[in-house]
Amino acid sequence: MNDIDTVSKRDAYEIVSGDMYDWSDLTSADPCPRGPVLTRVAVATASDAAHLLVVGPHDLGLLDAVVGLASRTTLVLRTHTDAKLASERYADRPVDVVCGDLRSWTPDQPADAVLALDGFGRVSSIDAAPADWHTISVHLARLATRDSRLAVVVPNPGSPLEQLRAVAPEASNEDADWSFPIHDRAHPRSLVDASARLGGRGYTLWPDVAAPTLAAAPDACSAALAIAHGRPADTATLRELQPALAQTLDTLGVAAAASGWLVTRGLAPSEGVTARSADAIGSVLGVDRSGNETSWNAPDRSWLVEAMRDSARRDASGLRNRVRRLRDAVDGDPERWRGLQVDEIGIDADRLVPVHDSAARLGDSADEIFLGLLDELAAFICVAGWRHPWPAGRGRDELAVLLAATVDTVVTTADVRRVRERRESALSSNGMTPVFARRTSPAEADTSELRKLMDENEALRGQVTWFKQQMRQRQTMTHEVRTAARRDVAALNGRIKELEDQLSAQQTTSITRAAKRASSVPSRARARLGRVPGARRAARLLRRALGALRRAVRR
Repeated sequence: MNDIDTVSKRDAYEIVSGDMYDWSDLTSADPCPRGPVLTRVAVATASDAAHLLVVGPHDLGLLDAVVGLASRTTLVLRTHTDAKLASERYADRPVDVVCGDLRSWTPDQPADAVLALDGFGRVSSIDAAPADWHTISVHLARLATRDSRLAVVVPNPGSPLEQLRAVAPEASNEDADWSFPIHDRAHPRSLVDASARLGGRGYTLWPDVAAPTLAAAPDACSAALAIAHGRPADTATLRELQPALAQTLDTLGVAAAASGWLVTRGLAPSEGVTARSADAIGSVLGVDRSGNETSWNAPDRSWLVEAMRDSARRDASGLRNRVRRLRDAVDGDPERWRGLQVDEIGIDADRLVPVHDSAARLGDSADEIFLGLLDELAAFICVAGWRHPWPAGRGRDELAVLLAATVDTVVTTADVRRVRERRESALSSNGMTPVFARRTSPAEADTSELRKLMDENEALRGQVTWFKQQMRQRQTMTHEVRTAARRDVAALNGRIKELEDQLSAQQTTSITRAAKRASSVPSRARARLGRVPGARRAARLLRRALGALRRAVRR
């Protein structure tokens, strides 16, 4: 490392503190930004700029495309190896190369265009304090003017594709293990956060942050379009991620599931500036499978796979209508559709149109081209797990046959396989990627695997039968317990009734005897009193006296 903090010159490049020896970011296992999509963004950023600032390592092919577009260009690289290579490569161009930590450098002229397509992970020394993303973004704002154009890439560590690459890296470089962690511990929480901090417009990058084939604004990127560009060609493992990717897109959305984000400022189309101008980037920018640039910006336009995806989720009528239109379009001009895949067909004013011209030959006749497109559509439906109204258990071959039958075209699964083999061979020879959606059918499966599955199925059936028997036994025992309980309750109720009757009978007998005895007291008393001599005469006299007294009282 350089222990001198003062600015110095060495081999035609400027040195600041934080420079690194014996290391190269341009040739490390982590690839530098490259590809037609990022090159298109870089060219739009650098065009007619007074001072272009390129932060961090970029692919030399991308640098070749932007160097010379601005009046002055400054490259800030942290290693001497990369600084020396860049200074020698652009010795005859108006390019200044700076070697060291970005935070240690201050330009003599503010930049009116900033290019940081590698993010902020490789702009500081590994021996210095880790570079916080937000801190570097604030420092970068000081190096540029208030109205400067910029293009900054932000990796998304939460992307399912990036998570898979982190678990199973596919780098074949012998120095793959000798890699340093990216010093951006404080990632932006979301694309909205990154766009707000840089004051720009956000895009989602698919499928790879270093070499995307699609950069689209979230409101212009649907799940079907993301899946179409989210099928990378590097490994079969990544292709197997497509069902999980579809579920992630439905749950989180295209912005949260993207491999990375691109924040631009001053590059969006405005009034009087069309999307195809050199200094404007539309809402969708991508390249097709043959490498040609594809832009799809009009609000009344959409992709065929998106419309078919929506139809497959609802019913078969809309999908059947679009299949018929696709057949009519192919029959009308087969040469126009010969080199296209189904995810490269757009809908403009309810009319199917190819989004680019391709010279590839993916079929000899209109029927073969049409069947190949239907086979790819069936692959999208199977891999992405789209719900469709046909019976469950249909594979790619059977689904392609059913799609053809919706427009009265009779084909067999053998015809579908034959067209697919020829189509995939033509795609591979043209450097294009086939739609991967192969599902093993019983005829193609290994006998031992089938036997193993059958044994497991029988074991599961035995377990299910045992559980059913247990449930029946428990139900029978429950019925017997309930019957016994009801019988015991009835006996107890009868005994209680019997006791109540006995008690009532005893109470009635006692009351009757007491009443009889009470009623017999006056008669017995009169009978006994009558036997006394003179008692009756005295009673008569008493009654007369009582009558005379009552009469006197009345008067």
